[in-house]
Amino acid sequence: MVMLQPMLGQLRKTGAAEEVSEDQEYYRVRSFSITPNGIFNLGDSFKSRRTRSITSVSSTGSSHSDVSSLPFRERLPSTSSQCSAGTETPRFKVAMLGASGVGKTALTCQFTTSEYICAYDTSLDEEFGQKTVSVMLDGREAELEIVDHPSSEMSVESYCSTYNPDVFVVVYSVVDRKSLKTAEDILLFLWKSDYVATRGVILVGNKADLERKREVPMSVGRKLANNCGCKFIETSSGLDHNVDELLVGILAQKKKKQKVRSGHRILKHLLGIKRESKSCENLFVL
Repeated sequence: MVMLQPMLGQLRKTGAAEEVSEDQEYYRVRSFSITPNGIFNLGDSFKSRRTRSITSVSSTGSSHSDVSSLPFRERLPSTSSQCSAGTETPRFKVAMLGASGVGKTALTCQFTTSEYICAYDTSLDEEFGQKTVSVMLDGREAELEIVDHPSSEMSVESYCSTYNPDVFVVVYSVVDRKSLKTAEDILLFLWKSDYVATRGVILVGNKADLERKREVPMSVGRKLANNCGCKFIETSSGLDHNVDELLVGILAQKKKKQKVRSGHRILKHLLGIKRESKSCENLFVL
């Protein structure tokens, strides 16, 4: 979650100084719409915690006001619309699982902004932990609490018992076959523990931009996902490829699982009965 401290000098330029206190905080909201042609990025916004007002900012970081030329952390709202103050934003927990070095932290950092983050920046290695990403999908906001701990610090069992995640994102690197075996072991545990049937689970093949070093064909990852009954996508945190699709897919899978968590559907899944044919690569359906 990105916190912004407005500069009163800039607020006076926009005529809004009297409306904002010195300690007012803003956080970033990432906005998307699901269309027949896929995901449409509506840009990032800043929302005030006190007023719950929202200000649009394009995905390239530009604002529709005279403060658009300000440095990123100094940009302030130009026009705002009030949100319902009495509506509590739903919160979901997301576990980032996988071997070390597959890009879990890079993906998590890129989730937080439409601005490009260099995934191969070594400073990202220190960015692991928990991050909150606010996502507006088709006009409805939700907060994703993304838990990203080094695999050496916490086992999958500990993840489940400590955080009780709503969605599991299992990441491997397409240039490291051993990381696929780790992902397979994680999926097997989630399947045996009934998490695949009751929670959102997405298998992610990251570093797809390193095609010349690829050790894991896409077909292998797709087959593993089909066998385990989960979703599948290949991403490149290095090129910011399919990262938005993954972020929206995480939220979509959580919402879909909520709607169909009936005993009949779960029993069919556990018994291996063939369901309506839907691609494991479509993250926006079950």
